[in-house]
Amino acid sequence: MEKMLSGIGSFLYGMRFTMLFFYVGLVAIIFGILGKFFLETYKLMSTLLFGELEKIDLIIKVLELVDMTMVAQLVWVVALAGVSLFVTTGHFDKQDMKKPDWLDHVNTYNLKLKLAFAIISISGVHALKTYLSGDLTMENIQVVTLVAVIHFTFVLSAIGISFAERLTRDQA
Repeated sequence: MEKMLSGIGSFLYGMRFTMLFFYVGLVAIIFGILGKFFLETYKLMSTLLFGELEKIDLIIKVLELVDMTMVAQLVWVVALAGVSLFVTTGHFDKQDMKKPDWLDHVNTYNLKLKLAFAIISISGVHALKTYLSGDLTMENIQVVTLVAVIHFTFVLSAIGISFAERLTRDQA
């Protein structure tokens, strides 16, 4: 029985490399976001230089670029931390590859908290964009209110994650 359990454990540990396919997919998504970012930047620069653009429309377009940047950063953090935590740590042993300092302190809790705060930041940018892009019709007020409630829910979730971790740390 002990040998069978050891074999199953070894098999499951070896399966960790299958996670690489997910992380490679995340990298492909980052390149897709990068392409979209360049395209939107080109369109915005063309409009700024050769066209007319209202100030509020400029702010909204810039917020969309910031939003794309933050989403790409979120995906990058998930991919890098996931590979480091769940697949391998040996890839940073080379002299020519510097490991980001924050990666030394990442565990599953810290990764969850980083994700929660990144989602809050993205949600905040989206809420601001929604608020700035509409006029004060009843329908738009309802949409802005819904976006604000969702954003507040994300904030409460991050506070809950942090509180739960503090409780478990204090009990340990």
